Amino acid sequence: MQSEQQLSNEKSLEIIQQMISQAKNNISDNGLGWLIWGTMIFLSALSTFIFIYTSAENTFLAWDIFGIITIILLTYDLFKPKQKKVRTYIDDQLRLVDMGFIISLFIIILSINISVLPSSGFGFCLVIFAFFLLLKGGAVKSRSLMTGAAINWAGAIAMFIVKDFKYDMLIMAIAVLLGFIIPGLILWLQYRKQLRS
Repeated sequence: MQSEQQLSNEKSLEIIQQMISQAKNNISDNGLGWLIWGTMIFLSALSTFIFIYTSAENTFLAWDIFGIITIILLTYDLFKPKQKKVRTYIDDQLRLVDMGFIISLFIIILSINISVLPSSGFGFCLVIFAFFLLLKGGAVKSRSLMTGAAINWAGAIAMFIVKDFKYDMLIMAIAVLLGFIIPGLILWLQYRKQLRS
C-alpha cells in the first residue's frame, strides 16, 4: 500500500515536471512575425526617404500601402480558424501585450494624421516598438530582441534630436533592420534548427 502511494507520488511529481517543462517550451517564437513586420516597416521607411529625396508627389505612399496590408493581415488573423490548444496565464498576458501594442500604435498613427509632426510621431512609434521588443524578448528569452529594444530606444532619441524628417526615415529603417529583422532571422534560424533536431 505504501509503495503504491510512493509510486503515485513519484508519478504525480513527474507529471507536474512535464507540465512545467511543456509550459516553458510553449512560449517560443519562430521569428517569422518579426521578419514580415520588420521588412514591411523597413521598406516603408526606406521608400519614404527615397520619395522625399527625389521630391516625389506622394511621400507617404509606402506607408499607405503598409496600412492596407496591415489591415488585411490583422483581419485575416482575427477571423482565421484557431487551432485548439491549452491557453495558459502567460498566453493570456501576452495576448494583452499584443492588444495594447496595436491600440497604442493606432493612436500614434492617428495623432500623426491629426496633430503630431511626423518626425515626432514616428519617434514615438520606435519607443513603443522598443517596449514591445523588450516584453516579447523577455517572454521568449531572446537577447537579440531585447538588444533590438535598446536599438529602437536609441533610434527614437536620435529621431527626436534630428530635425530633418528625411533622415528620421533612415534612422527608422536602420533601427527596424537591427531591432526586428536581424533578431527575427536569428529566431527563425534557431526555430529551424530545433525542428531538425
